Amino acid sequence: MRQFLFLFLSAAVSCYAAQDSLVVVANGGDSTASIYTAVRMSTTDQTLKLVKVLPTGKGPQEVCISPDGKRAYVSNRADISVTVINLDDLAVSTLSDPGMKNPDGCVVNADGSRLYVAAAGSEAVFVYSTSDGRKLGEIKVGREPRRLLFSPDGSRLYVSNGEERYVSVIDPKTNTQIGKIRAGRDPRPMIFSPDGKYLVIGNVSDDTVQFVKPGETEPEFVVGVPKSPQRLVAVPSKQALFAIGRFDNVLSILEFRPDNKEYGRFVSTIPVGRAPWGLALSAAGDCLYVTNTADNTISIIDLRLMRPLFTVPTGKSPFGLVVR
Repeated sequence: MRQFLFLFLSAAVSCYAAQDSLVVVANGGDSTASIYTAVRMSTTDQTLKLVKVLPTGKGPQEVCISPDGKRAYVSNRADISVTVINLDDLAVSTLSDPGMKNPDGCVVNADGSRLYVAAAGSEAVFVYSTSDGRKLGEIKVGREPRRLLFSPDGSRLYVSNGEERYVSVIDPKTNTQIGKIRAGRDPRPMIFSPDGKYLVIGNVSDDTVQFVKPGETEPEFVVGVPKSPQRLVAVPSKQALFAIGRFDNVLSILEFRPDNKEYGRFVSTIPVGRAPWGLALSAAGDCLYVTNTADNTISIIDLRLMRPLFTVPTGKSPFGLVVR
């Protein structure tokens, strides 16, 4: 444990604000999106300054961003719409579709041409052109699709199905499901490990994180974590994976050191606010932002000190967030 903490402290950098960094937060309780800019308070500390509050559709919950950082997309879970935010001038437009029930997670492909939205109430992923909002396709998947993730090479799209025990594997060239990966109960967040060795899946109702080799259908191993791992973020510089523990009000820390035979081993936790949901790495890679749904705040976690620095007020019931 001491050796692990020393690794963080010795390798860490200061928690400072990256130039032109923006943070977009979906406030589910008041149907808005808050836009913040990261502000340096000292040579080592930063906070978030509110720039603008924008209207969205009903019950916004998840946010994704285009690869070029010019647009954010806010999925309105209590609606049939996605709010599109131009991050250069903060202008807002709406993409709506009567068939897109309860839109949840979203993702934009690598060249920025297509937006994919998991419609939890429609058991499908909807595909739209980012240039004009045209619907390009609809991909049938399992019950209650929640989150989306592209493989590093863009050849596969993964869809976690909340009411199934599997992740759908999609070929984006044909917009068809070509396989399934076994998961635990209520799989949601997904990331790839920094070395690309594993697809990592958080199983919210099993309180586990599982590691699956690309191309395989079964997990190689499963790690227990604090309750309800709603979000996963890898920090390569720290050789660690952070997971939200929503019911325990913590961030879990798992090791990513490739020389460790216990790859993915649970190590420790960091306290945050009540009912954390969203999690994102700062643009400078030195802080984590956590939305606390029951506190209406964002916790800023300093990866140098491995503890919260500040809390920042948000709108009502903040859920997903992204960083540009």
